[in-house]
Formats: sequence, C-alpha cells, structure tokens
Amino acid sequence: MMPTLTSVQHRFLRLLLLPALLLALSAHAGNISFNLSLHDQKLTLLNQGNSPAFYPTVLRMLADGRWEPLLPAPGASQPVELAPNGQLELIWPDQRPLDKLTPIEALRPVMVRFFDQAGAGFGQISFFSQPLNASDEQMLNARYVDGRMTITPPASPAIRASWLLWPQEDGIAPLTMPIDLQHRQPAARRFEWQPGMETPVLDLGKGLPVAFLLHETEQGIRSQVVSGGHLQGRQQRAGWLDATTQFYLLAKLAAAAAIALLLWHAVGRWRNRTAA
Repeated sequence: MMPTLTSVQHRFLRLLLLPALLLALSAHAGNISFNLSLHDQKLTLLNQGNSPAFYPTVLRMLADGRWEPLLPAPGASQPVELAPNGQLELIWPDQRPLDKLTPIEALRPVMVRFFDQAGAGFGQISFFSQPLNASDEQMLNARYVDGRMTITPPASPAIRASWLLWPQEDGIAPLTMPIDLQHRQPAARRFEWQPGMETPVLDLGKGLPVAFLLHETEQGIRSQVVSGGHLQGRQQRAGWLDATTQFYLLAKLAAAAAIALLLWHAVGRWRNRTAA
C-alpha cells in the first residue's frame, strides 16, 4: 500500500511549488541588433535580433559631425516595423574615393536609430572601416559622473583632438509622457585639446549610452569605447532576471526544504509501521 501525504504535508508541498509557478509566468526579454552591408550605392540593414524594431532609421556621419538620414532605395519604403530577419535597402549617397575623404569620414560611421515595442528609443553605432583600438597611453579618463559624461583632457600632446560619438538615449523616462516617435540625434562633438583646457561635461541622455571616443593621433585615428552607465537593455527586463544571487539562495533553501520534507515523510512512514 502506497503511503499518503497528510494535509500539512500537502500544504508544505504547494508552498514549495509556488515560486516555480511564478517564474514560469515570466517572459524572457528580447533583443534587437543589426547587421549592415555596403555595396556601391546600396546599404542593406538586417534585423538579426529576435524582436521587431519600430521606425528604424540609418544615419551617416558627415565631416562636421552632423548625422544625415539615408533615404530608401528606389522601390523601397521606410517601414514602420522591421521584423526579425527583415531587411531595409537604402541609398549611400557619397561616392567619393577614400583618398578624397577626411580621416573621420573615411571610417564611414553609421548609426541605426529605432524604437522598441515599449516606445523607448535606442541607437547602434558602427563603422564600415573599423578604427584601430587606442593603446593604454592613448586612453582618456572618460566616464559618467552624476549622469553626465565627463572627459579628462589628455596630459600628453600625442592626442591632438578627439571626436565623441554617441546614440542619444533617454531610457524609459520618456515612457511616462506621450510617446514622441521622432529621432533627435545631436551632432558628434570634436574637442581640440589645449593646455589648461576645462574638463568637458556632456549630457548624452538619461539612458547613459555606450559612447565612442575617436582620437586623432600621428598614427591615425584610434578608438576608445566608453562603457554606458547602465547595462544594455536593463530598463526592459523584469527585475527577477537579474536576481542571480537571490535565486541561488532560494534554490539552496528549496533544496533544504525538500530534504526536510522527505525526512518528515520517511519518519511518518516509520511511525506508521511501528504503530502497526
């Protein structure tokens, strides 16, 4: 005859199952990322993420730092939604040879701006001619301080000037107001370093995005990536997705409770046999 659980044991078992049921109701956060290819006058944008991007726009950076939107190719239209694996074909208007471009233009910086399903705006910066990474001596002290990007001028004259490129992002703050589906991207900033120059402090948006510093040196342009103030996509994630330590502790407690329940059940069976 199979042993049966008492009513108290049933309640205890349901209590153990409750966290697992709650976790099963939660969904994993999606991601949006892009692949870009350039052939002659045609740029192709591919959404290689698993979530749709809304109102995607591709911009190229001009010699003065302004960002120019690219137009759809003939026969194509600007989509409201770019689904996963969806493509968008655009015109690349600049057909000058590379030796006719300024050093910053020769990198061909581009930015993809888009909105996610919640209406938050994001940007992705890339280069068709990837610059070399800056050496330790060419790195500047650049970081977010009290929500603003702070760049300490170089102590060495090896860095003559630096460009700051960033995708303006405000995170989830705009979602508390009527959503504005217009892309507003400030121009990139160029700093000509001079002795005694004050430390630049800039507002790159409340989303504290990842930024690029492109340093003009005698060896050419060198790239420095400045980490964002928040983990990418953290605003769109449920809180329990990041609670690694808490769930490890919960798992240990659940294991201990399961062992206690098994011991309790075994003791109950032993007592029943003894009473019989």
